[in-house]
Amino acid sequence: MSTDPTTEPTRVITREQLGVKVLTDAKIIDMLFDIVYEPIIIVLREGPMTIKTLVDKYNDIAAEPKSEMTIYRYVKELGKHDIVAEVGKIVTTGQSASETLYGRTAKIFWNLTDKEHYWSGDDSKRTLSAIRDLLALYKKDTKITAENLGNLLTKTANKSNQELAAFFETNNASINEIISGYSFKEVDKIFDYLGNLILLMHIGDFEEELEQCGC
Repeated sequence: MSTDPTTEPTRVITREQLGVKVLTDAKIIDMLFDIVYEPIIIVLREGPMTIKTLVDKYNDIAAEPKSEMTIYRYVKELGKHDIVAEVGKIVTTGQSASETLYGRTAKIFWNLTDKEHYWSGDDSKRTLSAIRDLLALYKKDTKITAENLGNLLTKTANKSNQELAAFFETNNASINEIISGYSFKEVDKIFDYLGNLILLMHIGDFEEELEQCGC
């Protein structure tokens, strides 16, 4: 009696997921907020999957169902920016055909757009001017300068980024488990507030800058 050489399909992963991917490109951030791309990012939190499975799960949660061809095009577009990638295959021994698995390139996408250098750049001057005027009105203190305010905001932004980066590096698995049920937009807000709370824990590091701003 002959034996069938085929076996059950096997998932072969060829690209491992990063824990955290820091995003600094505004175009990519806009894509992840887009209602046609975000469902792909959400669905792939479950792990690598074929296009067929992705299409079924996408249409379960998306505002408007899409065809397999359209979703495949979305996946390829996200792939150009290294947000989604081909991460493996489903193979069966004795068969030449295989199915491609697609997955997120990172468990967490951290939006760092403009946060690190914004306050020390030219783009911030108009914003700083308004904040200075409002803070001066609130404090009844006209001595506050935009330069001192910019120094304070730059230092706090850098501190927040450093602390969060170190936190992510040592706690990837636990962080991913905690935020697994949240959308990209919610995660972005969560990390912003977390950064603010971390700054409060290090308020002593900014005494000189706060004093210069009359705070």
